[in-house]
Amino acid sequence: MRRLVILVVVLAVVLVVLDRVAVVAADHVVAARIQTQEHLSSRPSVSIGGFPFLTQAAGGKYDDVTLTVHHFHRSVVPVDTISVELRGVHVPLRSVFSQHLSSIPVDSATARVLLSYGDLNSYLRGKGISVASAGGNQVRISGSVTVGGQTLSASGTATIDVHSDSLLLRAANGVAVSIPLAGLPFGISLRSATATKQGIAVTATAQGLVLHPH
Repeated sequence: MRRLVILVVVLAVVLVVLDRVAVVAADHVVAARIQTQEHLSSRPSVSIGGFPFLTQAAGGKYDDVTLTVHHFHRSVVPVDTISVELRGVHVPLRSVFSQHLSSIPVDSATARVLLSYGDLNSYLRGKGISVASAGGNQVRISGSVTVGGQTLSASGTATIDVHSDSLLLRAANGVAVSIPLAGLPFGISLRSATATKQGIAVTATAQGLVLHPH
């Protein structure tokens, strides 16, 4: 009986080790494909949630995958952090161990894009504007803008709106400042934006995403 108990414990440990080895391998192959497709300067951080991993791998579908990209500089305004929650990521088990994968279908993706005030102000400096946190879902604007040859003050608190692939900061006097965000990865669409102490956090989504290595 004692030998049986020891054997069960050993097998359990082995299975846990194999499970963790497999999830690390899967993290690696997904991160590599994403870096290739999106032409990222560094490999993103990928975390596949859920335990045990091997039961998910056997079905080739993962419902809780998080990837994080830091210091994204392909858009007009540098992005401090992009955190993406992927749902329904399809990766066959054989591809995990072979490290060969031609495509990764993803059912849906929700992203959080953080624009730091430092990066925003680097872009806005040429427009004579600066922004800072004002508490709540507002920012504080300092400076003025030129519209139709007329200089208008934009100083004061401003709300944040999402318009197509850009943000609009609307001052209390109606003056609007546009911040372009075209070029974000994964073809994500902007949905909403919120002011935080660290910067402006933008929520975005993508449907029917398929990752292909180039």
